Amino acid sequence: MDYQQLHNPIWSRSDNLRDPSVFKTPDGYYLFYSRYSNNDWTKPENWSVACTFTKDFIHFEKDRDISAKGFASPGDVISWNGKYLLPYQSYPDSPTLLCYSTSADLKSWTEPVFFLQEAASLPWNQANRVIDPTFVADGERLHCFFVGTDRIHYQSPINLVGHAYTDDPQLQKWILTTVDSPLIGACEEAPDGAENVTVFHNGKEWIMIYSEGLINQHLASIVSSDLIHWGNRRKIDIPGQSWLAVRYGAPFVWKEDENWMMILMGEAENGHTTFGLLSSADGYHWNMPGQQSL
Repeated sequence: MDYQQLHNPIWSRSDNLRDPSVFKTPDGYYLFYSRYSNNDWTKPENWSVACTFTKDFIHFEKDRDISAKGFASPGDVISWNGKYLLPYQSYPDSPTLLCYSTSADLKSWTEPVFFLQEAASLPWNQANRVIDPTFVADGERLHCFFVGTDRIHYQSPINLVGHAYTDDPQLQKWILTTVDSPLIGACEEAPDGAENVTVFHNGKEWIMIYSEGLINQHLASIVSSDLIHWGNRRKIDIPGQSWLAVRYGAPFVWKEDENWMMILMGEAENGHTTFGLLSSADGYHWNMPGQQSL
């Protein structure tokens, strides 16, 4: 990847781009994302999970839907038991449920398999929806981070992050670790909660970067040694640019040579959303590609 040739936003279209996820191969990068069109988020026909391919984040192949209409928010693609696994969600019809599809070649994907439906009835999740699934494989154990909504304990609906894991190769039996309270709740800088989690190990510890807040959305991180107990929250400061002037979030992180790369969604003053890239040497401090970390 030639950092000096990259210019944010790296991909802009006439429709709105949301929820990016990248899977790196020897030939290039598969970019999965939520396709949102027509500016009416309440209609399922305006949402789908789509995919494009790029070798350099400058030139992109023609994108295509890989899900039916009424689905969104692809998470981390992982290799699991000899196949690729892509988590995502139904959207926006209620109930909003978690699902995944499998693939042998990253191009053709199965019909959605719904899972972890019990997360929709957690005490802190009363909105009848579970969104933004992220898979993290740690040995033979698969972790899933997700988002629910509390409509009782706050003055307005708040998005909160939950966690479950499974040792079942068939992904049918899950253990919820956040039954009584969420992993991430509201805070002073984000009274409307959190969403869109990405998790990676930087060689020292697990790092979770997530969208903090909804209206004034930005990035924050927490760290863990075991993917269950998390702490040391910090806001991630990044340089201001016009493509993310209003808000930014929906991060996804992967390793690129000696650096970490992040793709994220930015919203400009005109309300249009596009994708851009950040880079980091340590996973904690982020800047535009080719520049030194802050």
